[in-house]
Amino acid sequence: MRKQEKQKIEAHDRRYWLWVTRPEYYLDEQGHDREDLDPESGVDSDGWWTCHRDTQKGDFVLLYRSRLRRDIGYLIQAESDAYSIADDQYALEQGWDYACDYRILYKFENPVTLEDMRDNPYLHDWGAYSANFRRRVYEIPLAYWHRLGQALSEKNPAYKRFLANAQESIVVKSIMLEEELEEALVHDLDRLKPFGYNLDLWASPIDGASGRQLICKGNGGRIDLLCYDRRKKQYVVIELKNVRASQNTFAQVSNYVGWVSERIADGEPVIGLVISRGYDVRFQSAVKTNPKILHLDLEQIGFK
Repeated sequence: MRKQEKQKIEAHDRRYWLWVTRPEYYLDEQGHDREDLDPESGVDSDGWWTCHRDTQKGDFVLLYRSRLRRDIGYLIQAESDAYSIADDQYALEQGWDYACDYRILYKFENPVTLEDMRDNPYLHDWGAYSANFRRRVYEIPLAYWHRLGQALSEKNPAYKRFLANAQESIVVKSIMLEEELEEALVHDLDRLKPFGYNLDLWASPIDGASGRQLICKGNGGRIDLLCYDRRKKQYVVIELKNVRASQNTFAQVSNYVGWVSERIADGEPVIGLVISRGYDVRFQSAVKTNPKILHLDLEQIGFK
């Protein structure tokens, strides 16, 4: 079977979800839309979002903003299959059990509001609407996915073409590019030697688990690459971004460094290395506060 045919079959099997989120997760401290939820900002997102256990890489998600906005504001794609975060203390307190990595694909300048849905009789028997969006996640049946898509396209004419292009493959191009960069780097870690790193991809001495896409059990999130520097005798947490690094990136990699220090390093040093297409002002300021978090640009290691 040709790759293109396989991708179309996989795309046909894609599932659709609605995530319901509270204002503290879609607004910043000033009450504005979070910058990292705008795909045009070029800023990295926050790593992972809670999801249904059946979520798979490539699934599409509409984000319903509860309380203040009461609308569908974003189209999201799952970047990973769901993984358990049940042993994370904060997740346990919130009642969360599964998460997946995600990417914001589209921000609706004209969201479909709760009032719009009330005026649309074809949505009244949709489970999420009739339940007043009380749950955290709902699967969207295909018929309602099309109805929502029509409603969103009527208010955002460019969305119809964007969605048609995005649905042709299991994962949109921006996500595929990041995976290709990771694949190239993991097979050529010597790219980092000119910058003082002599790395091997880490593997668990207990079960042989790879340091690539390593799930941080009990902490949420996944490490892109966990490596060990043979010369410096230290662990290196690599976070790879095909966008600008942001304050979220700094917080994410700092969290992973702490997790590796507690769970794996056994007293040996751990540093974080962010490899991205530049960084914003907030990342620049944050990284100055922690000498354990370092940065390289993708172009510095030969990636265009």
